Amino acid sequence: MSDEQKYEPNFHYTPKDVEEAMKLEEPSPSAAPYTPAYDQARSTGPRRAVSKKKASSFLPVILVGALLGLLVFGGAKLAQNKVYWHFGSGSSEEEADPGFGYNFEDDVEVNQGANENYSLPAYEGDSSGLSIPLNAPGATESAVPLSPVEFYQSQLASTVSITVYAGQSAAYGSGMILSDDGYILTCAHVIQNTETCVVTLSNDKQYEAKLVGSDEQTDLAVLKIQAKNLKPVTFCDSEQLQIGETVYVIGDPLGPQFRGSLSEGILSGMNRTVSSGGYAQMLMQITAPVNSGNSGGPLFNQFGQVIGVVNMKMSSKSPTAASIDNMGLSIPSQTVKKIVESLAQTGSVTRPVLGISCYTLDEVYEHMTGVPKGLWVISINEKSDCAKQGLLLGDLITQADGIPLQSVPQFQQIIADRKPGDTVVLTVWRDEKLAEEAQKAKESPESSASSSAEASTSSEEEQKPVSYHFKYLGDFTVKLISSKDLDKEN
Repeated sequence: MSDEQKYEPNFHYTPKDVEEAMKLEEPSPSAAPYTPAYDQARSTGPRRAVSKKKASSFLPVILVGALLGLLVFGGAKLAQNKVYWHFGSGSSEEEADPGFGYNFEDDVEVNQGANENYSLPAYEGDSSGLSIPLNAPGATESAVPLSPVEFYQSQLASTVSITVYAGQSAAYGSGMILSDDGYILTCAHVIQNTETCVVTLSNDKQYEAKLVGSDEQTDLAVLKIQAKNLKPVTFCDSEQLQIGETVYVIGDPLGPQFRGSLSEGILSGMNRTVSSGGYAQMLMQITAPVNSGNSGGPLFNQFGQVIGVVNMKMSSKSPTAASIDNMGLSIPSQTVKKIVESLAQTGSVTRPVLGISCYTLDEVYEHMTGVPKGLWVISINEKSDCAKQGLLLGDLITQADGIPLQSVPQFQQIIADRKPGDTVVLTVWRDEKLAEEAQKAKESPESSASSSAEASTSSEEEQKPVSYHFKYLGDFTVKLISSKDLDKEN
């Protein structure tokens, strides 16, 4: 890959290999709760022209390749409405040209010694009393904006440094105090697959932390240390924010050497859809500089209230790539409240899901290929009602309860307040030929892999235009299932 940009981590500063950064692993039965809707479409950034002939010629190969990646070879690589797939493993992987000027990738750069064999010890106490009140902007004692000096002096004691250990390796992140008795909030990717976590307060006192709960999909984690009389942060409702407001970040960019660094900027965007670690997140965009080590740290407004949790940035991957400055991302406080309170109650998050994996086909593909806008189904869990009702790989879901679907996060919002067992009506379109090829790939992956590999290595001149015949199939009423049920063994 050349001259790329990607989401750089705000955690551990050892550069991550681009091959690993782009990998999307299929969830294993023992992994965190399987969630269906992966929106791997990236709609931000300049694009190079892509001919209609090229796009339409490769879609069947893309479909089969994506399915094989999920079913056989360990994952589909999805970026900016293109699907990346590979055969083999390690350094011998072959990757398709994305055809776009920007490549948006994970902000999850893990401790080099971390692996799935490591996990933090669990906190065994009762965390059910932990809650996150969301206040109106400025609902503080002074009710007036703070100067940068006043802000820093008043809020530093509410922030923490986080060091994690896995084997013989260490890595760093940031965090904040949720309660005076030692509940700590940070990012899930900071503490994932590590065996020890040490929280350092602003007064240099250190405590070993235990894990209350972690949610990979929203990248949030709650820890507990045995400390008292701490100074917790206060939260502001992110739904009441306005673009252009002053924001501050306190954290440890690049680790302990720059511990307690303060940066300032403005809130520059809301509801940014970003795919990271296989999950679509809805984030806030900021201009305050953040770097590796800032992940998990608080994003404050000018009143000293927390409006989000810093977890990503966008930066240039290659020295020859276009420069990208001050594009940080943060998890909004509305999401923090919902997830933290669920983790405190049960140690995990239960979501209503369809039990499918998909990504967005947007208006660009509709224009180039004639394929309707919607969510393209690339895997179906056999335990889901979608499978029972007859949905197939390669189907397009264009509406949910009559609402046209633009992206996976939008669909997630549609079902956010529903419960497992509730139903949703899906409007489905199908190309019978593509559905047949997808089914063959599923049943005979080895032979399909060979034929797909041959097709993918053919020159563009050898590819013939493909006609698509997506037709309205009907409305399917399907039940939502608990994300936890998808992990249960038969």
